[in-house]
Amino acid sequence: MKKYIYQKKYYQFKVVYIGYFTAAIALFSLYQFIISRSALSGLVLLICLYQLINTFVSISNPEEIDIDDKSITFKAFNKEHKYLFKDILDFRVKDFPLAKKIYLRINKDTSGLLKGRYWIDCSYFNDGDELFSYLIAKEDEMHPDTIRAYAHRSNAEANKKEKKQ
Repeated sequence: MKKYIYQKKYYQFKVVYIGYFTAAIALFSLYQFIISRSALSGLVLLICLYQLINTFVSISNPEEIDIDDKSITFKAFNKEHKYLFKDILDFRVKDFPLAKKIYLRINKDTSGLLKGRYWIDCSYFNDGDELFSYLIAKEDEMHPDTIRAYAHRSNAEANKKEKKQ
């Protein structure tokens, strides 16, 4: 099993403290909404609640990712989402190579707001480049007939030919 762990100090700042700040904004917006019935305060409150759910409930920003031959597990805040590869129907990666970030959707049609959506900032994980490459390769393995997988295979073949010359 391979464990990828977000660097503690960066996780605290980039996820936990931002979550607390969002909670403070939500409380202030709730107060403003109660006092003034302002639509803007209500909108800000809804956005904050969505972000709080993403951060603390649905663990959309995992602190640890465990991968073995049979499964992938996302962990944060004493919660975990475990997926057996044999049960995954849909594994979609949206990668941002310059930032080394990935937005991962697992079983999009069967998961909802509370599970299946993960922002993975690989640059802050141990062996982040390996994690980044693994997730992209896993998508290609699970969905080999997509244009994206074909492009990855074509690029890999072209790179091999170029290295031989």
